[in-house]
Amino acid sequence: MKKIMTLLALFCLSATALACDESCLREQAMKTHNIKFPTYLDSQYCRNTSIDFLLNARKSLQHYHDERLNTAHRGGIRNIRNFLEQRREWLNECDQYLTLTMQGRLFRSKETSDQIFHTIGQVSEELNRLIGIPASANEDSMTLTEIARQRFEQMFRQLDHHRTDLQLRGLL
Repeated sequence: MKKIMTLLALFCLSATALACDESCLREQAMKTHNIKFPTYLDSQYCRNTSIDFLLNARKSLQHYHDERLNTAHRGGIRNIRNFLEQRREWLNECDQYLTLTMQGRLFRSKETSDQIFHTIGQVSEELNRLIGIPASANEDSMTLTEIARQRFEQMFRQLDHHRTDLQLRGLL
């Protein structure tokens, strides 16, 4: 009986000793994939970055969509594209970190993450296309920006759906 109790106690203690926290997962991922993560990168930073994008950046993008996109001003388009690209890089860095450390995906699932990243890319590509079109005095800015407007609305729908999903799960 003593042997069984001793084996059971050793088994329980070894299970907690073998548990791996985030720093352990981080080290394993860096070794396994031969990469070095920046020191600021952790799951809490990634959570804050995604929430900031869902709430604050989305609000800024919505304001641009509603107030400025129709003007087709090339400088504003360039600025908002750079803003969007920067956020996409941050989000992609976090998604890669979470995936490699086996902590899931940034937007909860592979499908949702891939859809959101794809849509952000489509908006950015369309804005880049608009920058490349030479400005003319007789251009119809509403017609010119119609595709970009549709891309923004698609991105907003996906972000809103994800935010609602997080709210229903009590994660936001």
